[in-house]
Amino acid sequence: MLPGFYINDTSLTQFIICVILVSMAKALPQILQKRPFSTQAALSHGLSKASLTRMVASGLLERPSRGVYRASSAEENAGEDPYQVATLRCGLPSAVCLLSALEHYHLTDQIPKHTWMLVPDAKRVVSKDLKLIRSRNPQWEIGIKKNKKYWITTLERTLVDCLVYRRMIGSQVALSALKAAIQEKKIKLGSLYDMAKKMGVIHRITPYLEVLAS
Repeated sequence: MLPGFYINDTSLTQFIICVILVSMAKALPQILQKRPFSTQAALSHGLSKASLTRMVASGLLERPSRGVYRASSAEENAGEDPYQVATLRCGLPSAVCLLSALEHYHLTDQIPKHTWMLVPDAKRVVSKDLKLIRSRNPQWEIGIKKNKKYWITTLERTLVDCLVYRRMIGSQVALSALKAAIQEKKIKLGSLYDMAKKMGVIHRITPYLEVLAS
């Protein structure tokens, strides 16, 4: 040790911790530092489950949901984050739908307690943050906006779905959203008819559309 230079136990411990954190940060692939990622994505990039646990314990990583991680320094859009996390939990194909989609399009005053996700009938995910809408025929090629981070039903499909699933979300919520979309000129009844025909559900929502058209 150099003359006059002294390192106490606390300083040494802090130095070791810093070295460990720097090493762990370098071990985290750059592609995983920019956005949330799943356990499977981490494993595919060479990380182990044990290393993920250590990174969470050290504060280098956060775990916003079971099986989903993100770098503590990652700058994420707060509005998109729940949808991306939900997509990582459910995997693709899946899509944000119903109440969560209504919130996205600013057509409801309700704040969903869960992220509503359209998923295949066989999908099973255990999460208190998700509301799964299982469908035997999700029709992924009709009315689904496929963004880079997550999929979401288009405005037209969202409103049609709300009428189809009105017992689940509440008839008043569905009709209020539909009226608001028309009054705010976000949509025309004709586009709803077209979407309902494509989905094969025109017979289930025609009475509601006819009332609005009268």
